[in-house]
Amino acid sequence: MSINSIINNSLTGLFTNQAALRTTSSNIANINTPGYARQVLQQETIVNGGIVGGVKISGIVRVVDRFLVKASYDANADYSRYEVENAFQSRIQSLLGRPDQNNSLSGRIDEVFNSVSELALNPLSAILKEGTISSINRFGEEIESLSEKIQAMRLDASNMIAERVDRINALTQRIESLNPLIVKETLTGGNPSGLIENRAQALTELSSIIDLNITDTGNNVVQVSTSSGIALVGVTRSLLQYSPPGSVASSTPFPPITVHQLDPVSGAVRPSNLQLDGELTSGELKGLLILRDKDLPEISLQLGSLAAGFNNELNRVSNLNTSVPAPNNLTGINTGLFASDPHNFTGESVFAVTDSAGDLIAKVNIDFGAIGTTVGDVITAVNAGLAGAGTMTLTNGVMSLTATAATNGVSIAQVDGNESSRAGRGFSYFFGMNNLVEARVPSNFETGVTAADPHGFTPGGTMQLDINDANGVKLGTYNLTIAGTSFNDILTDLNASPLGSLATFSLSSTGELVATSNSGADIKLHVKTDSTARGATDVSLSSFFGIGDAFRMDAALGLKVRPVIENNPSLMALARLDQTALVGENALSVGDQSGALALKSLETTVYKFSRAGGLNAATVTLAQYSANLLANLGLRAELAESKMSDNKSLSEELNRKSADISGVNMDEELGNMVIYQNAYSASARLLNTAKEMFDTILRIV
Repeated sequence: MSINSIINNSLTGLFTNQAALRTTSSNIANINTPGYARQVLQQETIVNGGIVGGVKISGIVRVVDRFLVKASYDANADYSRYEVENAFQSRIQSLLGRPDQNNSLSGRIDEVFNSVSELALNPLSAILKEGTISSINRFGEEIESLSEKIQAMRLDASNMIAERVDRINALTQRIESLNPLIVKETLTGGNPSGLIENRAQALTELSSIIDLNITDTGNNVVQVSTSSGIALVGVTRSLLQYSPPGSVASSTPFPPITVHQLDPVSGAVRPSNLQLDGELTSGELKGLLILRDKDLPEISLQLGSLAAGFNNELNRVSNLNTSVPAPNNLTGINTGLFASDPHNFTGESVFAVTDSAGDLIAKVNIDFGAIGTTVGDVITAVNAGLAGAGTMTLTNGVMSLTATAATNGVSIAQVDGNESSRAGRGFSYFFGMNNLVEARVPSNFETGVTAADPHGFTPGGTMQLDINDANGVKLGTYNLTIAGTSFNDILTDLNASPLGSLATFSLSSTGELVATSNSGADIKLHVKTDSTARGATDVSLSSFFGIGDAFRMDAALGLKVRPVIENNPSLMALARLDQTALVGENALSVGDQSGALALKSLETTVYKFSRAGGLNAATVTLAQYSANLLANLGLRAELAESKMSDNKSLSEELNRKSADISGVNMDEELGNMVIYQNAYSASARLLNTAKEMFDTILRIV
């Protein structure tokens, strides 16, 4: 071996072991860096003409198990999804309070019925009436507060979605910028491991926000897409866009997260209709979308269902009752009906006028099967039967009954054994003539109309109707323009529209608009805009039928005792009209407890609740439904915590296994350092020996 060969061997050994020491020191320095993968210097022999000529670096590689890395990314995404869901569910539990506390929903309902029970014992007590009104209003305030806080949480989720979208864009931009740098280092024989490590850190963070599919295309370049195949980083980079609304209500339409390609030359954003919302399977972003569009709306629907049941039951009984003395006027709610509409009532109702002492002035029994067919015919029959003692009118959808003399009062009752009914509600209850409570929106949308009835909506009015899936992703949209004359014409239009491929529209036997999914999957209706109006009543098509979940959510808003009663508690209807009384006889008794006892009986009366937000249909008492609601919310929180815990364990286990392979072992690195130091020293001594040999030769010469 020549002296030059010795020098070359020693120099390559010095350079290689020096690089190995640098790699080892880098590993030691990053021993506490989360997700850091240790680097290993790979060496190979230099061979020139079949003769060994030293050593060289073949590469510095990160020690990773690609399978474990992919599994870790997936587990991190699942854990992050359930972590954010658990955080929101925990917030909801803190809002609800303990079921045995007075300020919980169950506590507020118990408070109402305790007040009513006391009032039933002494219906003349003004203090007990005021106490009952206050307890009803406190329940309304509690359920409204919860409903508003749920909507505020939807706003929080929306804002967090916007933050995550911005972070995704920042991370994909970093990955895109690192790819060409890594390629350059790879092709020029440099060390790209540091750049690859930086990219890996970005990919790890990205995997917690969104589910990923990572493809290595060669030369250490990666392409990134979602699990469903939407490209994020490839030949070009995708930009996600989301514009969160400034405020959120039950009817707020959330814009989709759109995916736009960036022009590789100009960087301009290309227009796109591609949506990300329905393509995600895990990650924080998926969890936030589920919360915003599914979980939180379902909870809001459950609250609305409880409020609607509370509203309906109190008003049902109140409309069977009357105050003593009877009020001079009974004015209902806007039903959207015309005098020319079919009345569609069966059975009988009693309309009476009494004086201030409760003695009967006039009375008429209306058999709805024996008079004309329209609402106007009912009004005519009532006015004729009262013979001037009282007058019934219908103005812009609002029915009213007024005693002619200011000192007289009016009452409406059901005929025992042949009660009036339209869609299951008596005459007074249907028109809301003697309601005890009110809310921001109606609580009952069983209209009692049939498909053959005239729809009454002004031609040319429009309604934009969307159909979304259970997660809030839009499946289809249609702009309905009012035409034709009957409700059947509207149904035909909807079924012939593009929405007809998704759902079949019909009217139930009680006149409720029903959209039945053609695929069997859950769907939701959402009204984006509505300029329709039912004549002078100004009731829109969506509010007439309560189209969309917003109406059912908003049943929990503004729930309170009607102001006319709150301002004058003596108008609380706590008695019953004596239907057997003749003119001149007493029909209303001071101190009559029958109406108050009927209100008290609601505590044990079962009510048919429809399916709402994950709670199955049930026929239970108001208190039982409240308990079911709280139990359901508790179960949601428990499931979220369990899923988070399970996926956390899986994520930690996979990360541990990956760390066992990729992580830095201090003992191993210190051992390597000794080896590389010794090798470096040996190469240095070899170089020194070659130098001495040269010096000896030179002295001889």
